[in-house]
Amino acid sequence: MNLASPLGAASQALPSLRQGERLLWAAYGQTVNYDVRGLDPWGVPRKSVLGKFGSGAANFAGDVVSAALGGADETGSSAPPSPQVVVLGEQDGLAHTALRELPTSGSPSRLWALTGARLLMLERFVPPEPDKTGKTFMSKAIGFGKGVVKTGKEIATIITTKTYGDNAAGAPIARREMVLCAEIPRDRIAGFAVAEHGKKRVPCLHTSFVDGSGLDFLFYSDDPRHFAWLYSLTVS
Repeated sequence: MNLASPLGAASQALPSLRQGERLLWAAYGQTVNYDVRGLDPWGVPRKSVLGKFGSGAANFAGDVVSAALGGADETGSSAPPSPQVVVLGEQDGLAHTALRELPTSGSPSRLWALTGARLLMLERFVPPEPDKTGKTFMSKAIGFGKGVVKTGKEIATIITTKTYGDNAAGAPIARREMVLCAEIPRDRIAGFAVAEHGKKRVPCLHTSFVDGSGLDFLFYSDDPRHFAWLYSLTVS
């Protein structure tokens, strides 16, 4: 049991639905990879494509873009992280068009939900940091003073309270504010199937769209029974 886990995906997704919209299933899936012609697993154009410009600068640009989007870690490894969702098809396909603006790796609370009306992806809302540039020295000093004036009881509570990620001991797991990042209408989905992804034949729920593109949902399981259960929910 992971005490740092967020609220159950279905409970977290429900407040983001429209009135009367029926939730079929919801699951967390942090990392997206791409199996799209001309793109690497992070969704970045492959060097062979950039190299057609006939310049070494094109390869350099490709390295910069790949590094900026997490194309390699600090050790220089180019192996992509294990994905929970894989985008399939062409660059102008429905799947890639819907998701191409998303960061490859989101927060652990990134979740995917299927309803009777649409497939949607929700991400945890991160409020912008307040602008502190306009504060005077005196206002900063007052703010600092307010921050440090705590009773011994308050300090003891802070020190002794155990935390697990965003969760705290003795407190209910809070529902996180979510924002809609992508959605695909249900009438653009051609069908679902329990399938196997990649050379390792990892079980997944394959979602195909009307243009031939699609998504493989691997989530965090390698048990075909889990995907058979998800499939049963899509047709219920």
